[in-house]
Amino acid sequence: MSRIARVIFLSTLLAATLLPQVSVCDELDATAESTSWYPRTITGDRGSAVIYAPQIDGWEDFETITAWVAFSTKKTGSETSYYGSLKFNAQTDTDIKQREVLLHDIEVLDLSIDGLAKDSAEYELIHDAFTAMSRTVPLDLVLAYLPHSVPLSSVDGLNTEPPKIFISQAPAILLFVDGEPRFLPIEGTDLQFVLNTTWDVLRDGEKGPLYLCHDNHWLTSNALDGEWTWAKKLPKEFGKIPDEPNWTGVRDCLPENLRKLDKPDTATPTVFYSSKAAELLLTDGAPEWTAIGDGGLNYANNTAQDLFRVGDEHFLLLSGRWFMAEKLDGSWTMAAELPEAFQDIPAEDSEDAHEKSYVRSSIPGTEEAWEAALIASIPRKAEIQRGSEKALDIDVNYAGEPAFSPIEDTGIELAVNTSYQVLRYEGVYYLCHNATWLTAFSAEGPWQFADSIPDQFALIPPSSPAYNTTFVKVEGGDADSIAYAYTSGYEGAYVSNETVVQGTGHEESAVSVSISYMYSSGYPYSYYPYYWWPPTYGYGSWYDPGTGRYGKAVVGYGPYGAAGGAAVYNPETGVYGRGQAVWDNDEFAGRGFAYNPNTDTSIARNRYIDFEDNQGWSESVAQRGDEWRHTQSQWNDGRMVTDFESSRGTEGTVVREREGDTIVSEGTITGENRSATFEGVMDDGNYTGTIAGSEGGTGDIDRQLEDGQITGGGTFEKDGTTIESDVTRTAEGVQREFETSDGGQGVSQRSGDSNQFVYESGSGDVYAGRDGSVYQKTDDGWSQVQNPGAQSAGGERSYESRERAATSTGTQGAPIWASESSSQRGNTRGSYDLNRDYQSRQQGYDRYSQHQYSAGGASRGRSGAGRRRR
Repeated sequence: MSRIARVIFLSTLLAATLLPQVSVCDELDATAESTSWYPRTITGDRGSAVIYAPQIDGWEDFETITAWVAFSTKKTGSETSYYGSLKFNAQTDTDIKQREVLLHDIEVLDLSIDGLAKDSAEYELIHDAFTAMSRTVPLDLVLAYLPHSVPLSSVDGLNTEPPKIFISQAPAILLFVDGEPRFLPIEGTDLQFVLNTTWDVLRDGEKGPLYLCHDNHWLTSNALDGEWTWAKKLPKEFGKIPDEPNWTGVRDCLPENLRKLDKPDTATPTVFYSSKAAELLLTDGAPEWTAIGDGGLNYANNTAQDLFRVGDEHFLLLSGRWFMAEKLDGSWTMAAELPEAFQDIPAEDSEDAHEKSYVRSSIPGTEEAWEAALIASIPRKAEIQRGSEKALDIDVNYAGEPAFSPIEDTGIELAVNTSYQVLRYEGVYYLCHNATWLTAFSAEGPWQFADSIPDQFALIPPSSPAYNTTFVKVEGGDADSIAYAYTSGYEGAYVSNETVVQGTGHEESAVSVSISYMYSSGYPYSYYPYYWWPPTYGYGSWYDPGTGRYGKAVVGYGPYGAAGGAAVYNPETGVYGRGQAVWDNDEFAGRGFAYNPNTDTSIARNRYIDFEDNQGWSESVAQRGDEWRHTQSQWNDGRMVTDFESSRGTEGTVVREREGDTIVSEGTITGENRSATFEGVMDDGNYTGTIAGSEGGTGDIDRQLEDGQITGGGTFEKDGTTIESDVTRTAEGVQREFETSDGGQGVSQRSGDSNQFVYESGSGDVYAGRDGSVYQKTDDGWSQVQNPGAQSAGGERSYESRERAATSTGTQGAPIWASESSSQRGNTRGSYDLNRDYQSRQQGYDRYSQHQYSAGGASRGRSGAGRRRR
């Protein structure tokens, strides 16, 4: 994305949060994120150069890219441009979230400008301009060039046994208790609660009835595995539940009158109880089957789960794994392979995209599955400055004295009474934290970043909860810094059977210990921290192919989303994450906290609203490792002021003020030595706004609301480049069209769960031939670009007759991949067919645009499933 696009997008995104009725962000969902990456113009004192999109020949070990680019260049004061081609190697760092690849340490391998001598000023200019700085390219552009023969490592030792699968055709929930239920007292009451479950389950005394909060109502039963019914009243003890973070969710579920509960209008849900890994297959009545293609594949259209049928066989997708059964309520087994009919599911970027297209990323043999596995294998890197661990302020908390348990057949021990991943080996302690390794001579530290880790760590088996740490590597270091890298396995996404799966499939009861803690009132109070075993099933996991990560849904599994499971405990404060997690996008949850100790990701939020006096405030902090974002808002009588800042130096203020039916907004955002200001007015549903960047970029946005339809457009300009867009939003969906001043154009459409995006660059059809020549694609085919003074022996030659390279080589001269095995992707790479280069470039840009558009707010969700895709 260009600099102006980034500034405009951030500004309008911020404005959109204040103008929900007519979101100015709509304008930029497609246009700003899809601004043509190439060609790029580089200017300097000696002249200028135009760089076209690279044509990727290989990506060795996801470390070194070999590619060609076409370019044009001219000296300062000259009106003559020369075209040429350049082959280079570059080291890479990949940002999966932004879907960008940073090219650095660029080495020019071959440089050709037909018609000019190699000691000419133009040669020197383009060489220096190209190698002077790091460059970013879309990840999807790189992936589009890679063949299926790129080797991908697959893990061994994952458990293939299916979980217990409960089936229901009526409302139901899954009450999962991790092992034997652990009942613990609630301070100041006679009540007890179940520690090791995602649900708020309370018991009246030692042997009294059980109560479960579901959908703001209470169910009751005499046993966890018994029959549950709607409760008619609650014990008086519920009124004594402490007003503290552990019990925020419970207190929010309490009615005003404990002794008389209104019976819900909905049917009583079936409560399926399990103390082992389980999943819930919930359909709205008997499965209703709809055909996909002509190969006999059908899918159930009345369930949030991914349930398919071919003939008499049923297939269910759970955590990236396919299970098969002849009867839904029968015996399920891991599917050794899927019927060919699954290949009939249309691709998401095809004209006939289907609501089930997303499952192709879990179907072996598809382009989507290959890409998902590829992304899961790409290392994410971090360079840590020595001594910076002090800034982390790491305080590894243990419940009592540090306790360790051996990891079988390794000689390594794992700490079991902390949420941190601490390993002990040969008397030295190692902490895997935020995808880095630290070491110490004590379990409590002090910690310093590790230059190396024992080779023995690679032997940690998938059956251990520390298995994910084997995917974090120490890349090396120098006197100033240490480099680390990790792949998706650290986050629990593993490549297996050509697809990406969530979790290892292994399970074991989590650890629960008792400690004594000095309570604030001055007397000891017992706490029972609970440390989870990394789960594979029981949380409704779903896969996001755009990020290569898994998330967790909430329907049927618990009220607190992905942070459930009572996995979080702070022994210094006695706070359990279970009682207050709000990881399910509930913006009005009061207050909440969620934390993933494996990825060091947390979010905290407080909110207060006084509807009677029309005032309130909110505050939120999101953090991942050293990166954080803090937002604070205050509003009073129609005026809201929001301040935000982040660890990257971005900060800003937004003011929104209501004057009658008119809302006026203005704000600033600064960061990376750049800033932008915006202002807008919304009156009677119509919005007009302007944006101005510190580097000269400007934009105008307008929206009109009439007869339930929103229409409008926007214009954005910087350095002579203009983006114009139009948007139409109706009850059926949204359509956006945009066009750039260099001829690029695109259309995006969104309707329900269907997203389509097409983008075409207006000036990217210039390509480097591997013979040193430059070619341009026209309506009449390919033509060689002729430079002034160039000699064309024998007249103008076709690309095929001039081709000289047959196999791409890496830095050591060895083939990066075997071209023959890539034929299934359309063409043999050894031929260097320019048509293939053209197709790859177009596909790469389209896929990048789709991912960026979806990330900008078009994430999908199915009725209450909490599932997001793309």
